[in-house]
Amino acid sequence: MTAAILVIFTLSSCASFPIGDGKEPRTIVVWNRSGADIATVTLREAVSGQHASRFGSLSPVPAGVAQVYVRPTDPPPFPRSVAVEWLDNEGRTHVRELSLSKALRGSTGSSDEALVFEIWPAEEVLVFVEKRP
Repeated sequence: MTAAILVIFTLSSCASFPIGDGKEPRTIVVWNRSGADIATVTLREAVSGQHASRFGSLSPVPAGVAQVYVRPTDPPPFPRSVAVEWLDNEGRTHVRELSLSKALRGSTGSSDEALVFEIWPAEEVLVFVEKRP
C-alpha cells in the first residue's frame, strides 16, 4: 500500500520537473482565437495549491489579437505541464492543463522563437513553438 502511494505521488510530481536542457523560447505569445474578448490570461505551473509558479499574465486579450510576453533573462525552466487560465468578460474562469514536452521538443532557444498558446472556441487550447520575425 505504501509503495502504491509513493508511485502515485512520484508520477504526479513529474509534471513539475523541468523539461530539458534549457532550450526554451523567452517569448510567449497568447492568441485569442475564441471569438470573444478575454479579460486576463495567466500561464502557471499545473499544480494545485498556493505554491504554483506563475510564468506570466496578460490582460486584456481582445478577440483576434495576439499578445506578447517576454520572459526575463535566465528564467526558470518550464515544467513538463502548465495551466493556461483565463477569465472571460462574463467573469467565468477557464483552465486547461497542457503538456509542453512535445511543443518544446524542437526548440533551439533562439531569440526568434516563441512559445505560442492559441485559445479557441469550446475552450480548446493549442501550444507550439514558431519562428517569429
